[in-house]
Amino acid sequence: MKSLFFHLLTSLLLGFSLACSSGQKEPISSLTNFTSPVSLKVDSSIPFKWPDSLVVEKITYLKPLDNHIVSYVDKFIVSPSGEHFYVFDRNQSKIFVFDDSGNPKQIFDRMGDGPAEYLEIRDVQIDFENDILEILDYLKLKRYKLSTFEYISTEDLRDLPKDKNFTNFCRIGDILYLWTPLPPNQRVGKEELGTHHLLRVENGNTNFYVEKKFGVIDANIFYPAASKNEFNISGMLGSTDILGLTKDSVYTKFRFDYGDKEIPLFELMNYWERRQEILSSEFYTPPQIIRETNNHLYFWFGEGARAYNLLYDKNTKSVISIGHVKKIIDDLVLILSDSTYLYGYMPSVYLIDYIENGGSLTDTRFFKDLDPNTLEKDENPIIVKFRLPYPESVK
Repeated sequence: MKSLFFHLLTSLLLGFSLACSSGQKEPISSLTNFTSPVSLKVDSSIPFKWPDSLVVEKITYLKPLDNHIVSYVDKFIVSPSGEHFYVFDRNQSKIFVFDDSGNPKQIFDRMGDGPAEYLEIRDVQIDFENDILEILDYLKLKRYKLSTFEYISTEDLRDLPKDKNFTNFCRIGDILYLWTPLPPNQRVGKEELGTHHLLRVENGNTNFYVEKKFGVIDANIFYPAASKNEFNISGMLGSTDILGLTKDSVYTKFRFDYGDKEIPLFELMNYWERRQEILSSEFYTPPQIIRETNNHLYFWFGEGARAYNLLYDKNTKSVISIGHVKKIIDDLVLILSDSTYLYGYMPSVYLIDYIENGGSLTDTRFFKDLDPNTLEKDENPIIVKFRLPYPESVK
């Protein structure tokens, strides 16, 4: 899992005791007061541990198609029936389609400069109800028929106000949200770029949210929340808040406190020039890889070269586990969550290497029931679907 961690750290460099309480769904311009959070710190002698009640529902090996390998799972989408998996690989600007047994079905690959093609895929969203695959290209949104990949239309984003370097998007009903990282090294004035990261578009009318402070380090911004038609927004530099996004509001949903592990203000003021040094320091990075179910919240954060995981009980408002995963083989990268399930992945080659070095899958947290004879030594991912019964004593 070491290379996966460094992939995450590289994303930070290129893109640039905890406490928690929940907020109300109010516009971010009129936040409610939060109770003082209880501050906790990571104890390096206590590893992160998933609850013993964890139930693995299914393990699926995504098989290669004609030597096409998934290099990284940037976004993972499951059809409502659960019969199809869609894997967005940003490095290759491709979308891989598998059935629920892991058999490859199609690869969406239309790179080019034609009207039905794209220069790159920055983000993707699927509207299963209307059979639409929508991608964010440079200054454009392009739509295709999901079942056939037939080109439908292009929406030009060049006429939208302020900064147009959109990296992420989502739709909630007829509302379009677009995100720009607003990097501080751009050689244009504030008036041209604006001062906010999030643009909301409704019937041609635009509004701005999430004021720019020091930058954003997460390549993925919109994480599906436990509730339908709601997203969580990853933390930004200078803040440990997780924002909630609905059709009608942007609000502070969870609030955390890193104590003396917060990146100091004077460091943030010089972040762009010293970002590699700061991200390699002892200070904690904002919450990323945010996954939420009805009862739990999970996220990842870093301290230098070390990654920490946090699992939080939303009902009791308490931390279940926090720390570094002791065994690499148990360090899944979580790629999706819904109201009930969490999905994680690990390349098949990691499991093969673990076995070849004397390890046994029966001693692992997620793969104890996996037949090692079914594995092939390649980088294609193994998907683990699991749930956390609540309360923990109930399975």
